[in-house]
Amino acid sequence: SLKMTVKDFIRSASEMLAGVTDENDFDALCIVAAALGCSNSEARARIGEIVTDDIRSRAEQMLLRRTNGEPLQYVLGEWEFYGLPFKVGEGVLIPRPETEMLVDLALERIGALEAPVVYDLCSGSGCVGISVAVKCPKAKVYLLEKHEKAFSYLKDNIALNHCGSVLPVLGDYFDPESLSFAEKADVILCNPPYIRRGDLAGLQREVKAEPVSALDGGEDGLDFYRAFPGLWAEKLKEGGACALETGEDQGEAVKEIFVGSFKNICLHRDHYGSCRMITAEL
Repeated sequence: SLKMTVKDFIRSASEMLAGVTDENDFDALCIVAAALGCSNSEARARIGEIVTDDIRSRAEQMLLRRTNGEPLQYVLGEWEFYGLPFKVGEGVLIPRPETEMLVDLALERIGALEAPVVYDLCSGSGCVGISVAVKCPKAKVYLLEKHEKAFSYLKDNIALNHCGSVLPVLGDYFDPESLSFAEKADVILCNPPYIRRGDLAGLQREVKAEPVSALDGGEDGLDFYRAFPGLWAEKLKEGGACALETGEDQGEAVKEIFVGSFKNICLHRDHYGSCRMITAEL
């Protein structure tokens, strides 16, 4: 077979993905690096090497999945969040960089506490709660996830990140009884589904590959926020806090919902000035 260097192979992979994504150079690098079993920067350092047949066939299988519109993160099987590795695949929401702010808000809040208790609701891959547990080992973290597929990734990710103080719970956000055995929380974190049902059809192909249950927030996208005060306020300690991710145009609407149940309600913006998070205290 034709001898090809890593550099040439990355270039041809990028051409193959040109019609699939604007990030074709990046995706090609990630896939070739994964096939080589190394990081992107190591792959860049190895561009003069000749690609072996089995590395080529491994990469070609991944490229085929990517050209079929499967998200890069599923193709790679692992994605980084808060500097930590998380296994992902079909049936689990892909960790997004903007969600890292939820971890920051939690760590700020619990840093000074002796033995903080944290709930991560709608936990998915577990990326939020596990990151909190890794960065704050004295915290006891409950991860609540309802879907079996996501739950199995969540358990893998607890093992992958060596989290001893984390308790995975298979249960439904709309049924707080699933955490009735747990002590009250200092902080409740949640990245709920918040896309308006009518907007789901217009999402890009990659996002449509993610579980609809992790995206669909009901007619106006606010179902999970509307339910939050009645379901979860009583699971907070006196003076405890909650932090939830919101859609970028939903902050004011969620604030309105929380008035009356919580105090010190704050909206937090990302680097682009979009509202991303809401925090509130009991």
